Amino acid sequence: MILTVTLNPAFDHLLWLKDMKPGRLNRASTTKRMPGGKGVNVACALAVLGEEVIATGLLGGQACRGYEESIRKAGVTTSFVYTDQEIRTDFYVVEEGKSSQTMLIEDGSPVSQRYLNNFLLNFDRLLSICEIVEIGGSLPSGVEPKFVKELIERAKAKKKKVILDLGEPILKELLDVSGLFIVKPDVREKKILFGRDLGDPDVRMAVAKDLRSKGAEMVILNYSKLNYLVVGDGEIYEGGIECEECGILIGVQDGMLAGFINGYLSEGNIEDAFKIGLASGLATERSKVNYPTSKTQVERLLSTSKIRKVG
Repeated sequence: MILTVTLNPAFDHLLWLKDMKPGRLNRASTTKRMPGGKGVNVACALAVLGEEVIATGLLGGQACRGYEESIRKAGVTTSFVYTDQEIRTDFYVVEEGKSSQTMLIEDGSPVSQRYLNNFLLNFDRLLSICEIVEIGGSLPSGVEPKFVKELIERAKAKKKKVILDLGEPILKELLDVSGLFIVKPDVREKKILFGRDLGDPDVRMAVAKDLRSKGAEMVILNYSKLNYLVVGDGEIYEGGIECEECGILIGVQDGMLAGFINGYLSEGNIEDAFKIGLASGLATERSKVNYPTSKTQVERLLSTSKIRKVG
């Protein structure tokens, strides 16, 4: 059983426009609204790939029931803690016929301590029925990285494998935590991590090895749009997702991580896990939601996974 944690979930609201005109009236030709948040996306992808998965986090507002119901339709068991704040919405403006996607991201409302305490109680209960804990995404306003550190320590105390998919502001506060299963920094457009340009092959190799030296069993770095470096114990691979004309990239990195986890659990090695991860990422890019639509789709795309051993 895999447990995913999304402390700051969101609705992803997509709007397709023929042409974006900043500062003027724009009418969307098509819209779509779906549950989002990195841990939730990973959970849905894992469920599609056949894994037993529970999604937890903090939810609030009148729309949260529908949010959970949508996740369950993907095959995910849910166990969220409800708060008195509305779930946030992230907007993605997609210009038709262009590789342009404009993102408008909400921070998320503050969460009072009593809800965090309730979450810890629920988290401890869920730890008793899972083997792996994946923590992904941003934090609500006012929630500090030390809260994530507490989750990690509680999971490690019960001998659970921990996977982190977090942005630099959170991750840099957790670098003294050892014994992590997978670390996948959440880097966006600029591909900069700790002030270092991951576009430089020597830099990304050094960053990955540095993260491993701090106690991560495996490190996954996204160093350009759809290209990755994976570093494990004595094995280093590079590879990318091939798509002639990439469409919506929402959830692609999450789909890749879910595929990697699924592949590693089933095959037991980095090479096969990486191939499955890339295929899952491409399947996500081709789907109309932020996760693959079927395991069969991922299997059909395995031949597109191009990786090479570099160390």
